[in-house]
Amino acid sequence: MAGILPTTTAIASDSSNSSRYSRFVVQSNDVLQEDARINVMKENSEEVIWYKERYLEEKEIVEHIIHSSTRTICWTVHRPLRGWYIRLRAPDFPPGVFIPLAPVPTRSPHYAEAALSFHSRTSLPCQSLPPDESTTYFVSPRPPTVTRSSSSSLHSYPPTPPAAPALILQPPSPTTETESGKPPVPQRRQQSPKPTITEFVLTPYADPVPNKSLFSRVMNAFRDYDKMNYYSFTLSRVAVQSPPPPYSSSPPSSPDQTIRPLSIPSSSSSSTASNAQATLSTPTSMKCLPLLTFHDRTSTFTIRSLSGLLEIDQEEEQILGIDTSFWVAVALTYLDFLSDRGSYLAVLGD
Repeated sequence: MAGILPTTTAIASDSSNSSRYSRFVVQSNDVLQEDARINVMKENSEEVIWYKERYLEEKEIVEHIIHSSTRTICWTVHRPLRGWYIRLRAPDFPPGVFIPLAPVPTRSPHYAEAALSFHSRTSLPCQSLPPDESTTYFVSPRPPTVTRSSSSSLHSYPPTPPAAPALILQPPSPTTETESGKPPVPQRRQQSPKPTITEFVLTPYADPVPNKSLFSRVMNAFRDYDKMNYYSFTLSRVAVQSPPPPYSSSPPSSPDQTIRPLSIPSSSSSSTASNAQATLSTPTSMKCLPLLTFHDRTSTFTIRSLSGLLEIDQEEEQILGIDTSFWVAVALTYLDFLSDRGSYLAVLGD
């Protein structure tokens, strides 16, 4: 994807936990700066990889996530001056195309206070989403005219599956048709695999840091009492699994006997059976281990400042096939939401 540079490195052969995660320090700059800059640096380094700047437009607050060494805008985040929405865009998205972040519905099994969810294209095998969820969010289509190199296709958004080889179909010769005595079997052109739409959930959590001093423990107790000050969070993929059809659980009595689906009785218990069958046919979902975790390290005595450690699971990242800058953009966007969640929730309540 133009304007997005691959920054994910190959996973080291070491099986230790430290080699599995890429770590970045997230730190806000001078709070008096108009652009409210936030830097993302390598751990144990002063090198800035990405930074975020804020700009005020006529109807929106727009934030740019910029690759530092090339000064390239990777992503933009859009929020209205009035109302509520959070939208992510890449520079080469068509007009009107975006990835929205929305509150997790209260009926969802993954609901938590201040949790947000979004859907994204990934390189995962196809998953079955419930109809009401698969159409709730607008996921951006990929323009067919844009080309990309083989290296960027592994770490870009949206991930591009490898092109299927073209099949050249030729009619059979008369000799072959006469010898076989059977009509030729029509062959279909192999289609390219479609990208998977995957759901992700951002959820805040308490990440207490042990303190030896009594004064620090007291100050953190006051801070922990105010849930609005929790900036630690996780980003997890939601795995969806469709249940198998309701086959009979009893094994066949003979090799010739086949297993058949259970029939629904026509008695008064048919409604119960239909409800049970509907429950069995409903896809189940569960949150995977976090792809991304942010540990808030902001000092208790700071005001409107931010500091923390961002961890990204490289194995999960490579499976999904999306560039690191996307996950960084999502993390910085959610941090903004958490820092001002009171205003967001008030707007949603109106």
